[in-house]
Amino acid sequence: MSKPFVYVGTWTVKEGQEEAARKWLTEHTDFVETNEPRLISFQVFFDVDYHTCTVVQVHPDSTSMEFHMQLISDHVSNAFAEFIDRILTEQYYGPMSDALAETLAKWEDPGVTVIKRPVHETGFTRSNVR
Repeated sequence: MSKPFVYVGTWTVKEGQEEAARKWLTEHTDFVETNEPRLISFQVFFDVDYHTCTVVQVHPDSTSMEFHMQLISDHVSNAFAEFIDRILTEQYYGPMSDALAETLAKWEDPGVTVIKRPVHETGFTRSNVR
């Protein structure tokens, strides 16, 4: 059985770009939902002033995250230049392939806090729970 892979990334939004960031992330979420049927969850959270944003992704495995990175590479880089001020943290939970580790390393900025927890000990996922 494959192990889940979870990504959590937090960044600050450039001053005056809060609405552009919200709009783009809504469109980006629709793009991801349409093109990534294996992705379990893709969530975007802001602080109350829309100055800090966190994206949480839950993938069934690292292969799903690899596909995600290939799919969005051009789409994300343009947005980051437009409205992302600074990446604060990148967090990776679960085992990842060497190919995914190489891909993610290309996106990591030197001053960013990167947290890696590759050992998935236990857990469960519920879906369609009301």
